[in-house]
Amino acid sequence: MMFNLSAGTIVLFLGAAIFQAVGVSVLPLTQGMTKPVPIVVTFVCYAVGIWCMGKLIASGIDLGVMVPIITLMVIGGAIVIGIFAYGETPSMMKLGLLAGATLLLTFATTA
Repeated sequence: MMFNLSAGTIVLFLGAAIFQAVGVSVLPLTQGMTKPVPIVVTFVCYAVGIWCMGKLIASGIDLGVMVPIITLMVIGGAIVIGIFAYGETPSMMKLGLLAGATLLLTFATTA
């Protein structure tokens, strides 16, 4: 196994992905970075997400493993938030590409 999946590691992975997905999802509320409260929420979310990633790296997680996994989690989270919070309709192509990227990542991290 490439890394230890302790409860703390899982929490940090989820924290990094969730905070970054929320940060990206709040961007429309900033109205072009003109609304102070959503801007602060966006920056705080990104800061917490990056802090979680820093803790993962310090714990020994390989950057080449961490970034792709968190990226896919953020993309998936942003799609879900877009659907439920903003009424977006995901295209089959977008969902198919995400599923394909997930499969490729699975194979790449086990090689």
